[in-house]
Amino acid sequence: MISSQVDSDWAAVLTEAGLNDPSQLASSAPERSLAGQWQRLTKPGLGHRTRWRWSLSDGADSRTVYVKHYARPPWRMQWDRIWRQQPRRSSGWWEYRQSLELREAQLGAPAPVGFAENMAGVFERASTVVLGAAPGDAFDRVWMRALERDERLVSPASRRDLARRLARFVAAFHQSGRFHRDLYLCHIFIDADPDGRRPPTLSLIDLARVHRPRWRRHRWLIKDLAQLDSSARQIGATRSDRLRFLTTYLAIEPRVPRARAHIRAIMRKSDWILRRIARKSRSR
Repeated sequence: MISSQVDSDWAAVLTEAGLNDPSQLASSAPERSLAGQWQRLTKPGLGHRTRWRWSLSDGADSRTVYVKHYARPPWRMQWDRIWRQQPRRSSGWWEYRQSLELREAQLGAPAPVGFAENMAGVFERASTVVLGAAPGDAFDRVWMRALERDERLVSPASRRDLARRLARFVAAFHQSGRFHRDLYLCHIFIDADPDGRRPPTLSLIDLARVHRPRWRRHRWLIKDLAQLDSSARQIGATRSDRLRFLTTYLAIEPRVPRARAHIRAIMRKSDWILRRIARKSRSR
């Protein structure tokens, strides 16, 4: 069964691009039938997924969206979706829904533009999600550029402020009951003024693996925070930066025994992630 939806704010511009029926998004090659500029996005490990950047004309303006197509996900991913997400809805629907609900909760996330899915019971044949562009750029890229240019963003006062902002942002996301499962800094976008004339804003992207577990929540919390910590270490975040983030997130002093236990668990997992990354690099 094919079902689809397009957000009312985007319906006119998508119709102008040739999307007369939202179910057209279920195609594995939408760039062949829809107008606008299409750029194929590739990276290692995409597997059954195909991604595009789609530039749409909206009168005198141009609007950019991102399209992700899932084609017959392998059984392991089908089972993960059935068990951890929504058994009778697709990966595309799930990512669309997470963006919608996070924005309704006043948390930064890409605009939900539309989705289409082709389901056979609980089995996903194919699905597509279309999301708006998150403002800014990936946190790790912004940080590395700021270091190279010695921007105000990496000054001591700004580092302290940014660590706390990031901690409060991640805490609010977890308080929604969700865990990301791929929470590296490349999946947090930051829109920051290099001169510090306005506060930075944060958005969470790549929501395909987000879930809301009822059990073992502590395990998923440690995993998310360790992924963040390991990616912060890779871009040169200091021990003080990382400790400030964790103590703000935990909202307790670092010397409190409960805080120390959490921090040790996060550090152990962070160390394990970095060792795994190093092993993969050596084997290439």
